[in-house]
Order: sequence, then C-alpha cells, then structure tokens
Amino acid sequence: MNTSNLRCLAMAALLLPALAYAELPGTDLAFEAKDGQLSGTLFLPEGEGPFPAVVFLAGSGDESYRTGWEGERRSWFWPQLQEWFDEQGYAVYVFDKPGVGRSEGDWRKEDFVDRADNAIAAVRALSGRTELDPARIGLLGHSQGGWIAVSAAADHPDEVAFVISLAGPAIGVRQQIIEDTENRWRCEERRLLGLRRAGLAGSLSLIGTAGRIMPAGYLSGIVRYDPADDLARLQQPMLALFAGNDIMVMPETNIPPLQKHFGKASGNDGLVIETIEGLDHFFRHGAFCLDGGRPQGFAPEFWEALAAPAFWQQLSPEAQ
Repeated sequence: MNTSNLRCLAMAALLLPALAYAELPGTDLAFEAKDGQLSGTLFLPEGEGPFPAVVFLAGSGDESYRTGWEGERRSWFWPQLQEWFDEQGYAVYVFDKPGVGRSEGDWRKEDFVDRADNAIAAVRALSGRTELDPARIGLLGHSQGGWIAVSAAADHPDEVAFVISLAGPAIGVRQQIIEDTENRWRCEERRLLGLRRAGLAGSLSLIGTAGRIMPAGYLSGIVRYDPADDLARLQQPMLALFAGNDIMVMPETNIPPLQKHFGKASGNDGLVIETIEGLDHFFRHGAFCLDGGRPQGFAPEFWEALAAPAFWQQLSPEAQ
C-alpha cells in the first residue's frame, strides 16, 4: 500500500467518529418522565411563533429516531415527515423511548399507559415554551404509536389538540398480532410453494414471527389493550391513514371498528379516514408480502392523503 492510500485511510478513520455522532438539526430538548429523563429534538419552522406543534410517536422496537438523520436504516421516515410539517408551519418534536438513544429507563418494562404518560409529558414540556402555541399541540403516531396517540389524547382532551394515526391499529393488540403472524405465514407458504416447484425448498425452513415482533416479557404487559374505549372517548379531530398493502395493519379489519367506536361516547364527528392503495406499512409502493426491495421514501400518494382538507380545516383558527 502506497503512502497516498495510507493517508486516505487515516483521514477516513478520523472522520468516522464525527459522522457517527453528528448533531441533528434542531434543538436538543429533554424532559422528565416517570422513570428518568427522555431525550428528544425540537424542530422549529422559519418565521415568528407561536407555532402549532406535533409530537411524533414511534411504533414498536428500539430504533432511535436519531438514526434517521444519521443515515442508517429507515433514514427517510421521520426526516421526511418533519420536512413536510415544517413546510406547513408546524414545529415538530420527536423523542426516544426509555433506554433508547440518550433516554434513560427501559421501554421493555413499560405498558401503553406508561407510553401515553411519556407522550403527555412531552406535550407539557412543549406547552411551556414561548415559541409554541400550547392550544395547538397534537400527536402523530405510526403503527403501535397510533395506539399511544389515541390513548394519550383520550385521557387528556384539554392538552392534545389533534391526533394523526399512520397505519395505527383500531383493533386490540392480541388480534393485531394474530393477523400479522397469519399474514406472514401465508406469504411464507406462497414463497415456499414457488421454491418447491423449483426444487429448492429443502434448504429452507419457516421462521416464527411472533418473537420477532416484540420481546415476550414486554408483550405480556400490552397484549390485553384494546383501543375501543379510548376511541369512543376521543374529543379531538383525528386523521387515520391506512395502506392497502399493509401486512401488519390491514384496512379491511381496522377501518370498521374505527368507524364503529370513534366518538361513540363523546359525540365527536371529526374523524377523517384515507386508504392509499398499493402502499405498504411504511407508505411505500410495494406488494402485500414483504418480498423484493422497497423505495426509501414515502409515495407521492401518501402526501396527498396526509394533506386531507377535511381534517386540516378542522384545525384552522377559523374553525376553533
């Protein structure tokens, strides 16, 4: 190896730590939760406040939102959402679960009540900031985060202004896991059938999916949750987006109970539902079964659905 190559390698080694720990745009903002301090980032749009704001709530798992801005897996999801809200004049706050990233605690020891409490603690941390309008702070949850957004908003109608659910289930946890697992089994059987025809099936074996979804101990603490009561008590406007090829949260089994229970106790009629055909659980173009590569970004149809006028008109100052 020549001297020039050695110099290049040395420079790369020096740059790696800087790249790995690059600071996110926005402002670091931590808040106190029940079991310790949770770490997050606040993004403000250009202009003068006070701004409306939305708190992002992640789904299952232990991936830090920070990986989105540091170029790792799913690097597009939260950053692209944040950019869209920025263009609409909304501040965005996103934080890590306990034990993830820089947050203290252990999310695996929490149930949905704890997660909802964390979401409200985040809302309260934002409410005290002069750049933000405390009367216009809402929650956006993806997947499992949709359950959390509904639960938190139902219990705190005076603190949460709106709810956005992206592929969030309207059925109970037990039923959702069963449906997800059955769907993956069907897709696996379909793949195995094709491989048998090619004479290759002998080298493969089925892999159980239940353990992949979430740790068994954590599962026991949330499996009894059903959102029916929370949906019935919800007083805020809600936008619910579903994807036609979602293997985890199927529109055909989630929209009917959502329509049945929403506002049943509160009299709320502010529900807007959009189903986007041909998209997967992350609102990308893709088949129902998880085979083949997927685009690393939201489909254009997703942005059209997210901008649903029937929902956002309810949040305009004139409608308040």
